[in-house]
Amino acid sequence: MSKPKKPMHLALMIPLDIALLAVCILSFAYFHHVKPQSLESDPSKLPQANIPTGNQYGSQTTAPLTSDSTDLTTLLSELTAKTEATGTDLTSVGSDTQTGSETTGVSTDGSAGSDTTGSSDASASTESQSSLTTTSTTSAATTTTTTTTALEYDLSGWGYKWPDRFRADYEVEITENSYRSHDISINVETRNVGSSVAYIADIYIRYIENFKSAFANDQYGKNIVENTQSMAQRHNAVLAVNGDYYGIRDTGVIVRNYTLYRDTPKGELCGIYYDGTVVNYFKDTLDVHYALDCGLYQTMTFGPYLIMDGNVRTNIVSAVTETNPRTGFGYYEPGHYCFIVVDGRQSGYSDGLTLDEYAQLFASLGCTNAYNLDGGQSSMMIFNNNVYNRPYNGGRSTSDIFFIAER
Repeated sequence: MSKPKKPMHLALMIPLDIALLAVCILSFAYFHHVKPQSLESDPSKLPQANIPTGNQYGSQTTAPLTSDSTDLTTLLSELTAKTEATGTDLTSVGSDTQTGSETTGVSTDGSAGSDTTGSSDASASTESQSSLTTTSTTSAATTTTTTTTALEYDLSGWGYKWPDRFRADYEVEITENSYRSHDISINVETRNVGSSVAYIADIYIRYIENFKSAFANDQYGKNIVENTQSMAQRHNAVLAVNGDYYGIRDTGVIVRNYTLYRDTPKGELCGIYYDGTVVNYFKDTLDVHYALDCGLYQTMTFGPYLIMDGNVRTNIVSAVTETNPRTGFGYYEPGHYCFIVVDGRQSGYSDGLTLDEYAQLFASLGCTNAYNLDGGQSSMMIFNNNVYNRPYNGGRSTSDIFFIAER
């Protein structure tokens, strides 16, 4: 009969147990908190949304303003109204130079030919030309006529719905509370709502690709965070808000910029599609792979939803129901959206809103769908590279942003 083995010496067992425990803790931390909870370790192999063929922007029903219109009187009246309303720039598009005392001009009825040999005829010609914003210089040998017309509106994307919202050229207008370019139009209103201050960004975009999202440090994963302003600046965002802080949870369907990162359902979800439509879903009512086939572009997973298909939610029960700083997203129609950030927890300046009050604010603006994003200390709006609101305690880093930017 063999002798029983002596137990391991206590002085050796303790270090080994500590080392084993450390390995377990580090493994848990890596796989649960650091390693991306995605479907693939290789991001290039992650499922991508299918973008249906055809015109995703709908029908273009508005004719552009062109310089060769046969009815110049109508053109000028439209141009004058649009210029006064929007400040549309004008540009010189051509000049006609001929030798001799007789020259061909343009009259308000679109007819060609005016005789400049007589003083009364020349005066009439000058009066006719001035009504077209035209300048004429006449000498004995040479007559030069320069005609100025409006830039042609680009009706691509959602430009046909709001041609006056976007600039007709590629210049950019920036003020303290507005931004207007060929593809983007944003106005930010500061509004007192009860004892709170709300920042309402009214957004028009020409293309869905002007609405984007980004991860902290450009990496998907748990507990990867970055300052909202830093993320916005790195991606040249015109306007940005904190996202839904997906990185503190293991669940929630995460689709960003057409890529599926996580397909585990959690609570209520907001989906933005390739054609600009926005749909709010109850828990487990979204078939994510079918949605990808239909062109799912972005998802928001913090919740809860505030308005669904025009129905405003009341008596909302949630872990974040009470008065707090808020960040949320509103939808009017494809190409027209809003972000609202409400400051809070700052007595004497802004208390914040309950979820019911927040839903009513979106409803008062006419939103047909609205969704609540991460709030509290995370709530932050960045506009033209500056922090536009007054975040509680200066704000905090988060895992993602939604933003508007040039393509």
